[in-house]
Amino acid sequence: MDWLTFFASIIGSLVWPIVTVILLLVFKDELTKVVPFIKKLKAGPVEAEFDREVKQLKELVASDYKIEDASPAAVASKEFLFQLARLHPRSAILESWVRLEAAARAALPQDTSKASKAGYVPAANLSQALVSAGKIDQSQVTLYHELRRLRNDVAHLVGPEPTQESVHSYIELAASLQRRLEMPHT
Repeated sequence: MDWLTFFASIIGSLVWPIVTVILLLVFKDELTKVVPFIKKLKAGPVEAEFDREVKQLKELVASDYKIEDASPAAVASKEFLFQLARLHPRSAILESWVRLEAAARAALPQDTSKASKAGYVPAANLSQALVSAGKIDQSQVTLYHELRRLRNDVAHLVGPEPTQESVHSYIELAASLQRRLEMPHT
């Protein structure tokens, strides 16, 4: 390799970083105005944000879920989860899901849970078993699966903590479905 080829390859590899720095300097004022509004920046495939998805889910099911009178135990349970959310937002989401899944398992008739080899119905299949048992309808199946997916995102993805508002919305949605499952007659 001669010195001209070497020099050309170095210039070729430095062009994009130099152009990037120049653009950052030129648009510095505009970027400083936009940066506070950026919650997450990731190159590559589009990554959904927990906060946005919880808000969309809440809007989607808002008409289906009216605020109902909750028992003192349910109110105390939600208050505990709200306090936990202030300290550990992810833990509050995980705990909300654990409580919802436990209510779903408890709502299943005993013969349904025996249908599985070991008497265990995977969380992904619980919703269909609940529909078969007449405990939830199709819109609640959607809510169940979305809450489960969001819980998995929070548990497995590394990223910024969800906002308090989105955690509270998640807790509210999970608690409303949990109350529905705990009702004696649907």
